[in-house]
Amino acid sequence: MYFLNEERLAYLNARGKIILNACPGSGKTTTIAKKILDLENLKEIGDHSGVACLSFTNSAKDEINEAYKKMSGKSLQFPNHVSTIDSFINKFITLPFYNLLNRDFNRPKILDHTTILNDMWKTTYIKNGKTLEGLLRPLNNAEYKAQNNRSIFHLYPPSEIRIEPNGTFSINGNKPSLEKVEKTSFDNYCKLIKNTQFKKGLISTSDSAFIALHLLKNNPKICEWLSLRFPFIIIDEAQDNSLMQHAIFEELIKQGLKNIELIGDPYQSLYQWRDAKPEEFLRKYDTDETWQSFDLTDNRRSPQSIIDVFSKIRRQNDSNIKSLDCKELEESIVLYKYSTTNHQLIIKHYDDYCAKNKYINSCIVVRGNSLKDSLLGKKSEQRPWGIQLPKNIIFAKNLYISGDLKNAIKDIRSVCISLIYSEITDYHKLKDIEKEKSLDPNFNSLMITVLDELPDFTKTIKDWTIETQLFIKKKLNLTSDIDFSLRNRKSTYLEKSTLTESVESHFKKSYSTLNIPITTIHQVKGQTLDSILVFFNEKKHKDNITFENISNTENVFPDENKRLIYVALSRPKHLLAIAFPKSITDEELKKKFGEKIRIIKEDEL
Repeated sequence: MYFLNEERLAYLNARGKIILNACPGSGKTTTIAKKILDLENLKEIGDHSGVACLSFTNSAKDEINEAYKKMSGKSLQFPNHVSTIDSFINKFITLPFYNLLNRDFNRPKILDHTTILNDMWKTTYIKNGKTLEGLLRPLNNAEYKAQNNRSIFHLYPPSEIRIEPNGTFSINGNKPSLEKVEKTSFDNYCKLIKNTQFKKGLISTSDSAFIALHLLKNNPKICEWLSLRFPFIIIDEAQDNSLMQHAIFEELIKQGLKNIELIGDPYQSLYQWRDAKPEEFLRKYDTDETWQSFDLTDNRRSPQSIIDVFSKIRRQNDSNIKSLDCKELEESIVLYKYSTTNHQLIIKHYDDYCAKNKYINSCIVVRGNSLKDSLLGKKSEQRPWGIQLPKNIIFAKNLYISGDLKNAIKDIRSVCISLIYSEITDYHKLKDIEKEKSLDPNFNSLMITVLDELPDFTKTIKDWTIETQLFIKKKLNLTSDIDFSLRNRKSTYLEKSTLTESVESHFKKSYSTLNIPITTIHQVKGQTLDSILVFFNEKKHKDNITFENISNTENVFPDENKRLIYVALSRPKHLLAIAFPKSITDEELKKKFGEKIRIIKEDEL
């Protein structure tokens, strides 16, 4: 049953340009589903026009679908559309209207991985009897050289070049160093790269967004058609929108779209590496009077004690988050103190605690791979193979063991197709084959067999390599041998003794004894968990989260590291467990979290 309160009712009744700032556990996904249902019941949409409900990730999109189904008893269907923002831009703007660019081009394909943009410029040549790597013309011409007299390609590879909303070029959002390359040379280089890429029909998601904005600005009819097809656009997780995505929706508004809603929580923005701009969401919420601002501040997930901890990250003037109908347990928060030797003891204690209290949906999270490797007992990274393929096989198998069947099959399918169709170098053809095989039950059944029967990870790296090469060849009926390029002597990347050690000692599964996942904070974003164990880093570093970060003494919008803490600490319904380095004293912990806090002593582990 859906419970109405003043906050929810105000949002549900609103129309026009809307910003909804929804705290963790506020039921925003259910509220979005209720809004869509209301629009249908009130006949504001229907026949051939519907709601475009967009989100940043597939998982968030699926949650909206599920919430609507639970509320209405039916699936969201035409004329409504639920997808990621990238998929919406590709499907309704870039791909159908790409021909309006008036370019000589191949059928466009959105790239899954942008490394192909680098590979398409690479070549080999023979000099003095040796095969060397080089670049295709004209990248070595003088006009495309950097200050060091080498091609700009080596400083700024094509996969990192991006077109900004104003038409300028950047390197993943940053300007190139003028000490390394002249601006005119850089711009000419970028134009060559992008023109060649577009003619080949190879488009990254950021390219697609730029093309979409260009098409909307120069073809008002597209905006008119989209506004008729989708008179309501609801964007979930809108705090993660990029400036380019904001610009696309602003253009739709400028050319007639009346109803658009940005829904999210700026404190949960974790995708700056993908150009998320939570400050733009906040600007519209705080100061842009053309937008109506609404709040959801009731948390139906966590008890107040947990809310009070993650609220330490928020600004003083922000609306207070209130726990609603959540039982305050005697031990909602427990703290651990770790050393270099007791990681596994802490994980076992947490495992046992979750088992005792039947916290089935739990997770252990860290910030950074080095600490994650310590928790998993991994040794320093070794690279026994000269190619990535065997690692991809191991990762797929570990996903399979942990129960993530969907992603395990997806990953092993990609590996196997690259081997079966090794003679095909055309990206478009390989992706078409991959899509076709994903719908083939016999092929997917073979993928499960491959995962299930792979040589065991208790074998030595050397033996596993030999056996797996033969196993894959036989299972896939390949005519040529597979070569993982096993290194057989000590190098910068390999201690020779590694070859006689087991695969599992170097490439461990990413979960605890009781199958509690050990992962990064990004992986639990948007989830509701029974409990969570968060390991904080010991050393201060721009990429680490530390004890000192659980605060907002400056009373400013926090940086991404602090927002990571906010996301992690706001996941659990029942238990928030936090592990700090042993250097943090009990007095410091009590000052931060209160005198009644439970600190697990060494002799309890």
